[in-house]
Amino acid sequence: MWTYVIAPLFAFLPRRWRRAIFGDSPANWPQATAVSGAIEGFGCLGGLIAWYFHVMYAAFNEQVGATLQATKGVPGEGAAMAMGAGALFYFALHPVTWVLAYFTLEGFWRLVAAVFTEESPGTLPLAALAWVLGGMRRQAYELRVPLVADQVTRGGEKDSWALRVASCRPKPEWKYPLTIRCQGEYFQVAGEAQAGATPARPHVYLLNRPPAGEAYRGVREYDPEALLREPEVQPNFLKKYLREKAERWQLQRLPPATDIVERGDGKQGWHLKIESRREKPEWMPGRTIRFEEEMFHIRETYRGSAGRPFGYRLRKLQENEAARGVIDYWPE
Repeated sequence: MWTYVIAPLFAFLPRRWRRAIFGDSPANWPQATAVSGAIEGFGCLGGLIAWYFHVMYAAFNEQVGATLQATKGVPGEGAAMAMGAGALFYFALHPVTWVLAYFTLEGFWRLVAAVFTEESPGTLPLAALAWVLGGMRRQAYELRVPLVADQVTRGGEKDSWALRVASCRPKPEWKYPLTIRCQGEYFQVAGEAQAGATPARPHVYLLNRPPAGEAYRGVREYDPEALLREPEVQPNFLKKYLREKAERWQLQRLPPATDIVERGDGKQGWHLKIESRREKPEWMPGRTIRFEEEMFHIRETYRGSAGRPFGYRLRKLQENEAARGVIDYWPE
């Protein structure tokens, strides 16, 4: 009853509002969205058809006298065509027609999305309202809580946590069992806590040492001062796309060349840096590379030199870190 009667009414809400109201409710939101989309689509389609006949009949009654007067001497078929064209034009331009047509299409789109992709999208007007309110709330929060570096505290023997991170900004991706690499050490996110929060750093996260023998999951590099750095200005998407296409076309015309491999001591976060003339699509962060009988973990990609623009930074796998999708590598 909840999934098919009550939940479809709330399926119109954005996901963020649903999570805030119901939390981890057992409702099957894709099924509820399918019911909600079907009601919206077929209901608005019926309303659109009823609105069409209403407009046509009303337009005929209002215009019949004027049309007959204006079409004196015109055959009956011409008068009927003039009335029909005027009513259809009025129907097509009326705001009610556009609103009903939009919600008809949106309802069927939500139904298809829920059935074939198991998504649960809400209605666009409420999503737009949530986006505007969220932006206003975020701006107010940023004015109230200025940017400061995270405060990192190591736990003592009596503490139930190994690391406590107090931040001025939320970290929504910091959920168990995410693994954080901080200053060369690995910690597992236990969750968010209230103790230790201050007006300047209201978000507090507790981390523990990963259990022995457990594979690290979703390792993220962490820097307490990352928030203070200026974000990189992203270039225009079209210019970036065309420039990359031109560079790849030029590189494809060049003969193959040996990759440049540089070893590091790990102090900068990497033990191996590779720059290549050819892109390696399967080299995604998190994959494991075997080079000269050593195992490395791809940490990040970057833009290399002009002749070899595809750069990759890797670090050595730790003894208790699991290998993922091992790829053998030769610079040639």
